[in-house]
Amino acid sequence: MIYKLFKTLAFQLNPEFAHVATVKGLGLLPSVFSIYGNFESSPKYQIETNIGVIPFPLGIAAGLDKNAEMVDYFGRLGVGGLEVGTVTPKSQPGNEKPRLFRLPKEHSLRNYMGFNGEGAGQVLSNISISNDYPMKLGINFGKNKVTPNNQAIEDYLYLFDYFASVGDYYVVNVSSPNTPGLRDLQDKAFLIELSKELESKEIQTPTYLKISPDMGVEQIREISEIIKDSIFSGIIATNTSSMPELGIGGVSGQLIREKSRKIRELTLSILSEQSDKEVIGVGGVDSIKDLWEFWQHGGKYMQIYTSFIYRGPKIFSSFAQKFDFLCEYFGTDTVEELIRLARYEKVNLPENLI
Repeated sequence: MIYKLFKTLAFQLNPEFAHVATVKGLGLLPSVFSIYGNFESSPKYQIETNIGVIPFPLGIAAGLDKNAEMVDYFGRLGVGGLEVGTVTPKSQPGNEKPRLFRLPKEHSLRNYMGFNGEGAGQVLSNISISNDYPMKLGINFGKNKVTPNNQAIEDYLYLFDYFASVGDYYVVNVSSPNTPGLRDLQDKAFLIELSKELESKEIQTPTYLKISPDMGVEQIREISEIIKDSIFSGIIATNTSSMPELGIGGVSGQLIREKSRKIRELTLSILSEQSDKEVIGVGGVDSIKDLWEFWQHGGKYMQIYTSFIYRGPKIFSSFAQKFDFLCEYFGTDTVEELIRLARYEKVNLPENLI
């Protein structure tokens, strides 16, 4: 009821204004606001990934906390991880407003933000004054808008150097539809060159490539094959989707669920051949069914953004309750055991949870 009231009021406001005000509030008073939606953490929720032990199989995707202002809030809430950014080397204003739009009937959003943010310096400063939590902290990297594509690699390498030893994993974002020409970097030559540069720097922090849901099957296959023989630990599938019929920008939420699911399943089918590569799932994730299907195809860890906006922080405690129910129903002790049931024994969810 608390979040329903908050959402009713917030949805009367301009979407970006409401978002910024919420970020500031949660950042300033994390201990107060994290009480609502928090749940008792337990070792049974932990999962093993390339990033390490993640305390909960659901986390927050990039875009919600662009400048790492809510690390303490989400850390206290008990999420599996928080991916901050997209971070660019220099601060930039992003695209012209209005640039964030709600699609409430479809439980979706459309944004044309354009990597607006305070830049690497402020993000690093915000991280440095945050407390430590079991959740994993990811940093999502992007190039500045003014940087031409033939110099884009310099922006990414700068960010790897700048955030060296900060954060639990890094993400190379070349898939946002809101920076002109960015998706052209989902190119074989660029990705191979970047991987070689990162190898020469001996980057040890797990690094992922975030891909678009709008690519064709052959391009997805090509990128997945590149990942198999690269320094990348895996793929984050997927970013927002371009739907021109709805307007300029990228759409997230339920409208892209099926599109993102198909991309996830394709990348999982290719990368599952190598145990050292993995897929982090995002895009329309809203229910235990989404997570279970992801597990059945070989995934483990998923992220949310839009469903957090529409359902609020209690979405995480709701998932925790379902994990508790499933452990009791199947006679298991941990989420890892549930994942094995879903993946290797192809066990389906009980009907009352679908």
